[in-house]
Parts: sequence; C-alpha cells; structure tokens
Amino acid sequence: MDFTAEQLRRSAEVWNYNGAVQLVRECEQLALEAQPLKMAGTFTRIVSESYSKAIITTKEILTLLYNGYPEGAMALSRILYESMVVMRFLYVHRDNEALLQRYIDDFSVKVSRDTIKYYSYILEYSQDEEELKDAQLRKVAARKEHNKLKEKYSEFLSYNKQGNYLHDYWWIGDVLPSRSFGAIQNEMTLENLKILYVISCYRAHSGVVGNAVRFGTMLDETTLSTGGSLDGFQVPLCFSLVCFGILTETMFDCMDTDCSRIIEGVEKLIAPFEDYLYR
Repeated sequence: MDFTAEQLRRSAEVWNYNGAVQLVRECEQLALEAQPLKMAGTFTRIVSESYSKAIITTKEILTLLYNGYPEGAMALSRILYESMVVMRFLYVHRDNEALLQRYIDDFSVKVSRDTIKYYSYILEYSQDEEELKDAQLRKVAARKEHNKLKEKYSEFLSYNKQGNYLHDYWWIGDVLPSRSFGAIQNEMTLENLKILYVISCYRAHSGVVGNAVRFGTMLDETTLSTGGSLDGFQVPLCFSLVCFGILTETMFDCMDTDCSRIIEGVEKLIAPFEDYLYR
C-alpha cells in the first residue's frame, strides 16, 4: 500500500530515522576531515574507497526503511556485510603488500574480462562498420590487458574446459587454504552475523518463497503481497548498522582516529530492537 507522508514520519520516529541519518553524516564529515586519500598506505586507500561506498549504501538503506521497504533494505545490507568481511580480512593482513596489490588488480581483471565479453557481443550483432572496427580494436586491447594480468598472476590461475582463468577470489592467494568468500567469512565474522547474511541473501535473490520471507507481513498464500510495510524494519536496521559500525571502526582505526562516540551511537540506535533478531 501507499503511505501518507504523516504515516511515514510517525513510523520513522519509532526507530529514530533522524538520529541514524545524523550518525551517517557525522561519519561522512569525520572521513572528509581525515582526508584519507592523501595518507600513505595501500590499505588506507582501499578501505577509504570501500567506506565511501558504505556511506552511500547506508543512506540508501535508511531511505528504503523510511519509505516502508524493509526487504529492499535487507538486500542492500548484504553489500555492507560483504564489504565489512573483506575489509576486516584485509585489515588483519594490511602489512601484506602483495595481497593488497592483488586485491587492487582484481578490479582490472574483472574490467578487462567484462570488456572482452561486451565487445564480443558487439562484433557478433552490430551491422555498423565503424562500430565493428572500434569494437575489434577495443577487444584486442582488453585481451592484451587480461592476458598480461593472467601472466603476472599465473600461479593463482584456475582451470576448466574453456581454459585457464582467475577465479573470483583468486587474490586471496595462499593466505587462506581456500580462495572463496566463505573462507574469508569463516575467519572474520560471528555466527549470528552469518545467519543475518543468509537472510539478506533471501531478499536479494529471486525464488518461489514470495510472502514467506517478508518482514512484518502475515503469510497469505492466496494473495500477492506487493506493497510496502511499516513493520519489519528492525532486522535490516540492526544488521546494516552493525556492519556499518564495524566498517567505521576499521576505517578510522587504521588512521588512529577516535570514533568511539559514533560506535556508541550505533549501539544506542539498535539497542531497542535487538530482541527482534533471529526470530
């Protein structure tokens, strides 16, 4: 259903939307004042870029919650969780320059790989001669870049019937026995957060469960449930703010900047609703 502006405002007061927004603004200001991109250190740059994305994602989550879409907020919370897990892992290994460089280069691996796929599509379907010439040149350049990266990191290649390739989490290298997000997660997070991560994945993926996974909505298998809800904000609110808080600690700890007041603010915001978790 659609809600009036007054209904949305009253609902947001229950979970202190304004307080959450102000907390994110304080984080944003603290990060801007610290000017992390001007500081030395590979990890500082990595976590700063990740934290800027986390701030944007948290703003998006709060906007969805305000407007009555806890499912969408929970799906986006997955991004914060995954970023938090990876950043904590890299923080523990922040003195491993080879690992950090591989993590950075992984972006180039993905870009060059996807560029090859895109221009392969253009070459197959375009009828424009100029576009075809340009696509061929760009595909060759991307292939060279991709092959150069594969050669540089040949010891981390995986193999299948299509040939050798760099797996999604190849950059972990030999730091962990297994190169996967699950391996990082097992090292870096608590079991209760893993449970919430699984719940967030239900919200991000399509499937046959429909109403059965909606927050604050009674299951009715005879009726399609497509409206918003002013209930069910508790789980995505707590999950997203916990992940954002850990990211905040990771960000400012590497710069020796005190953020204890912000963490206390996160704890205060989620305290009234923690009993709703894991139900």
